[in-house]
Amino acid sequence: MVAMNRLLFACTGVLVLLAAATTSFAQAPDKYPDRPITITVGFAPGGTSDVAARILSERLTHSLKTTVLVDNRPGAAGSIAATATARAAPDGYKIMLSDPGAFAINPIMMPQNARYDPLTDFTPIALVGQSPLVVVVPTSRPFTTAKMLNDHLRTHANTANYASSGNAGISQFGAEVYLKRAGDLSALHVPYRGGAPMMEALMKGEVDFGVAVLASAMPTIEAGSVRPLALAAPSATPAVAKVPLLEQLGMPGAAMTSWVIMIGPRGLPPEIVTRLNSAINEAIADPTVRERLLKAGIETYKPATPAETGEYLRKEVENYKAYQSELGDRLTK
Repeated sequence: MVAMNRLLFACTGVLVLLAAATTSFAQAPDKYPDRPITITVGFAPGGTSDVAARILSERLTHSLKTTVLVDNRPGAAGSIAATATARAAPDGYKIMLSDPGAFAINPIMMPQNARYDPLTDFTPIALVGQSPLVVVVPTSRPFTTAKMLNDHLRTHANTANYASSGNAGISQFGAEVYLKRAGDLSALHVPYRGGAPMMEALMKGEVDFGVAVLASAMPTIEAGSVRPLALAAPSATPAVAKVPLLEQLGMPGAAMTSWVIMIGPRGLPPEIVTRLNSAINEAIADPTVRERLLKAGIETYKPATPAETGEYLRKEVENYKAYQSELGDRLTK
């Protein structure tokens, strides 16, 4: 009898604990957020996603009434940060400002680093913005138009070169798409360890050209250290309004942007997704936030639902698969 009472007591205790845990979990979204939120960025400070994350974090700290931090976790072209986000608890306190490298390029070019599915291992939250790619050359080079650069590439096919921010990164994709659209041209690929070293190499005249993310290139363009020749964008960008579009130069299908999208781990509760989506959409609709992002070379998207965000990501993944198929062994040089 004593043993039976002890057993009943133990079972009752377990049930009470389970009920408490279930109630706590169910109520958690209603109290969200009640502690600091961390936005993970897959690159060192200064890049597109980092700049956007820091501007957003200030606004979200105010609107969500909790501290919003930025955690830079560079490595494996953004895949280290993406892997950490995929493994995070789905409670809304660890989210990521994603980019094409970690979510569209690495899974197809470096699957050994991207051990996750960009479409099924994450929860889309909101579209934030995009920064187009721009063709730039050192000011020490005589090229003042894309035609002059292309003529040089044709006549110096064995020695011409271009800089990128790393193997299989968006700047290599952008350069190879440019070369393909410009008449199946070729140039030696010189990869650097990130966007900043790439821009430094261009400033020093170590290479003939590069296709950089506008947000990363803006400081050097404004300083007159590099010269922009063409913009790989679907429409004109106020930050470099006088720079012609590649399509205007007879190179259709060359538009490419470095987008930033807020995502979270798979299984994020709908109430938390809605809360974050609303706060982010309010932020990018704020004229002050939009102006700060635009000055940094990042154009904000129109507010989008989580479902629209997921569809945008799906289309971008398909776009990069198509680029890979078209470019073939160009990307392995």
